[in-house]
Amino acid sequence: MEVQQNNVIGAYLEEASDAQVDAVWAILKYREIGIYRKLASISEVLNLNFEEVVSQFPSDEEGRVLDHKTRHMIHDSLISLNGE
Repeated sequence: MEVQQNNVIGAYLEEASDAQVDAVWAILKYREIGIYRKLASISEVLNLNFEEVVSQFPSDEEGRVLDHKTRHMIHDSLISLNGE
C-alpha cells in the first residue's frame, strides 16, 4: 500500500481553526485510545471522511493502521503549522 506523505489531515490542518488544531493535538497525545479511534476522532473534529483518512496512512499486511508511523505523520503536520 502506497502511503501519501501529504495526507488529508495535514492538508486540512493548514485551514483549520485554532480550536480544531488544539483538539487534534489533544487527541494525538491522549494515550488511552488506539490510533484507529484517534483517526476517527480527528476525522470528526475536522469533518473529514473517515475511510478516506484511514486509507492514507500506513498499514500492515492485515490492514491494521500502524500506530507509530501514523502518529508521527500527524505530529509532523502539526509541527509544520508552527513554522508558518
